[in-house]
Amino acid sequence: MLFLALVLYFVSSILGLYSLLTSKSNRFLINGLITLALSLYFISLTFSYISQKTFPLGDVYGFFSFLGNLLVLTFLFISYKYKTLSHFNYMVAFLGFLSTLFALPSSPSPYKSTLYGLHLLSASLSYLFALLGGISSSFKLLVEKRLKTHAMFQAYVPLNSLRTAERLFTNLAFLGFTITLVFGSFWTRSQFGKHWIDDPKLLITLFLWIYYATLSHLNLLKKLKPKRFSEGVMIGALLTIISVLFVRHNV
Repeated sequence: MLFLALVLYFVSSILGLYSLLTSKSNRFLINGLITLALSLYFISLTFSYISQKTFPLGDVYGFFSFLGNLLVLTFLFISYKYKTLSHFNYMVAFLGFLSTLFALPSSPSPYKSTLYGLHLLSASLSYLFALLGGISSSFKLLVEKRLKTHAMFQAYVPLNSLRTAERLFTNLAFLGFTITLVFGSFWTRSQFGKHWIDDPKLLITLFLWIYYATLSHLNLLKKLKPKRFSEGVMIGALLTIISVLFVRHNV
């Protein structure tokens, strides 16, 4: 099933690149193939869980594979609203191809626990929202800088959408980290007999939760200037990347 998903992602990438170079629109066909490939990936995750009682997210390959496919899913949702994003579907399809390729050598989670699986799933969503928030803030600052010298550019820029996106993704990241800590607490209670263990991944998740709680509440109370809030969201995205790349569970 994963091999078929790889083929569909690769074909989508080639068709998207061909469409870009020839200016022939095949948006519905390409997005349809990407959707099918994404569905096959998630179906394979479901079958893996049914057979092994755990998700194949036990190592860096499985985790990055899941995170990459979540990014593809997010693109599909957003591209239905903003049609111009379809010009980048070849890049997204190739991201899906690489992400699914990571799934082939992935290992199942070391703990056959639904709570541990939910902990990892919520952590993946939290990282995704934090990264998307950082991307939204980066584009927002770039657009605002551009508008200072090109006033006529305002009519063609979804600036309000970027502002909404950075607030939404920041709040979702805070909510996601909250749920991650809750599931992490339940999992450690069932696995180790206590609600908290000194694990690096849990500690960095707690730090990110405090950071996003502070950031989102300061913005809600209007204690931060819009530019400072955007910079804070970008710093949060950088901290998230560090957590994803360099911090691992040691239990």
